Amino acid sequence: MEWSPVSVRGQGRLFTIGALIATLMLLGSACSKSSNTPSSPIYNVFAQKFRFHGMPGTIPSGNLQINFSNKESFPITHEMIVKAMPSGKTAQDIIDSAKVPGCEGGGPCETQYLAFGEIAGVDTGATLSNVFDLSPGKYFFACWETGTVSGGTGPPHLSKGMFFQFTVT
Repeated sequence: MEWSPVSVRGQGRLFTIGALIATLMLLGSACSKSSNTPSSPIYNVFAQKFRFHGMPGTIPSGNLQINFSNKESFPITHEMIVKAMPSGKTAQDIIDSAKVPGCEGGGPCETQYLAFGEIAGVDTGATLSNVFDLSPGKYFFACWETGTVSGGTGPPHLSKGMFFQFTVT
């Protein structure tokens, strides 16, 4: 058998250079298409002065990443818990629910709302991230941590208005 520039013999099979080049081009094309697939949106949310900042009021449904930073000017721990907004409730209803006697953060105060995940234990100067998968609806962030500016323990931060409501479409 004679070798020619348009074919190569290997392990009993005949491969044409053209077929090999076409295959490599298809593989390259498939790889480049997968790397151009849009990724989940990323939102940079931060806590400052017992408020959530940086989150839009409306976002698309599906997976999203939130990077949550604590930018207080004093040592304190915050959390960002994602909950479903109950039908017929207002922001003030949720804030007031953290002011009832015996609501000292966590426990029954926090579990009365359907949870979709959280970013917990974020100390001043730190940033933690999590990915959430949210379907269309109304949601809110809340912080039930109980630290104070002076370093003691006080009411849940939610009772001070650490709440943010948003819609997923």
